[in-house]
Amino acid sequence: MSAHQKKHPFDFKTQYGLGFNPQDDEIVVDFFCGGGGAGTGLEMGLGRTVSVAKNHSPAAISMHTVNHPGAKHFTTDVFDGDLDTECGGKAVGWFHMSPDCTHHSQAAGGQPRKREIRNLSWIGLKWAGKKKPRVISLENVKQILQWGPLVAKRCKSTGRVVKLGGGIAAHGEVVPVDQQFLVPDPARRGQTWAVFVAELERLGYAVEWRVIRACDFGAPTSRERLFMIARCDGQPIVWPEPTHAKRPSKGQKPWRTAAECIDFADLGKSIFGRKKDLAPATLRRVAKGMKKFVIDNPAPFIVPIANWSGETVQSANEPLRTVTSYPKGGAFSVVSPVIAPATHQGSDRINDPLEPLPTVTCANRGELTLISPTLIQSGYGEREGQQPRVPGIEQPLGTVVAGGVKHALAAAHLVKFRFNDAGKAQDDPLPTITSGGNYQRNGPLVQLTQWVCPRCSWLK
Repeated sequence: MSAHQKKHPFDFKTQYGLGFNPQDDEIVVDFFCGGGGAGTGLEMGLGRTVSVAKNHSPAAISMHTVNHPGAKHFTTDVFDGDLDTECGGKAVGWFHMSPDCTHHSQAAGGQPRKREIRNLSWIGLKWAGKKKPRVISLENVKQILQWGPLVAKRCKSTGRVVKLGGGIAAHGEVVPVDQQFLVPDPARRGQTWAVFVAELERLGYAVEWRVIRACDFGAPTSRERLFMIARCDGQPIVWPEPTHAKRPSKGQKPWRTAAECIDFADLGKSIFGRKKDLAPATLRRVAKGMKKFVIDNPAPFIVPIANWSGETVQSANEPLRTVTSYPKGGAFSVVSPVIAPATHQGSDRINDPLEPLPTVTCANRGELTLISPTLIQSGYGEREGQQPRVPGIEQPLGTVVAGGVKHALAAAHLVKFRFNDAGKAQDDPLPTITSGGNYQRNGPLVQLTQWVCPRCSWLK
């Protein structure tokens, strides 16, 4: 059976080799569908569209319908429905699933886990047994490799079961499972994943998986996901070679960066004058990011503020590009931005905007904050009701006094709103963008102006 490959406008080389011919009636099925990225990739690689898509969420189905109007959509639980009816009696060449990752992910932290969410991957076994797709693919967080049984969390002092509401079981009380605070059993970590793989192999599938970073394949994000491939057609499982790297070897390109995703002309809102002050931990992360990527940064970051194009940044080590008469005051700004998470709890992490962005979630407040640079006047106070003396880096420098402490550069970086993270270098990819917010929130990146006096106590 000869392979069919449709010419596609994107620069894409297929990594899989299904023996599809145009006359074949084998179809592609996408479960837990959302925006339809997996289906788009399959169409690019195989030259055929997704035929069947399912998700319990009407919003997800609505979005997938816009991007894949030719598919037959089902807004039901993935375990509901008759497989032959949904497929119109056709054979399945490829079955893809992206089960909910939240109850496997480390982002869940110390939150209770739900068995029914962790067990969604079993739908792949149902399709393997009843429809025998030639290829089954799964995408999830790498922590799914630790998929195992759950146990009730216990109070450290009493040893009694912790309830979902936070209470502790009374002496002799039997707490129903649906009321227990369930956590992964560390003694049986990975057991369920091993059984899942063994069952696929028992059905005649060769199974492989890899953890892949998006920045290694041209996306400006360091999003890391596990991909599993199971095949029963005798064809080899072929994995792609990275096309990008932080230090490219021959034939590779450098990582795309967070900096190219940031509109440095939009200074956003000041973190001062907020109805609720930022938490001390967030301020510490801002300070740590500023020290690492601003105060101690040997390579300033130059941003053109006129004649916008795809080339939005340049190294301070490069010759300055043409300086035009517009806008008034100059066409370039020297900044040293930093990306810092501001919601997740954990170790202090800071990100350089010249690296791919870390994971970005759709949390209620967003997750990454860009603290933009500005110039502050540190030698004087203000009268009551007077605005802070912040001329900004786009204005001429005021009179330099003999004391030498009149001005201070407060440069910017991105701060995550969740996890105890101090930022990320801008020559790294953007961190992973995760879910969790409502559908109305369409701005996962929040840009804030940070005015910082180097003498502030929390900067030390």
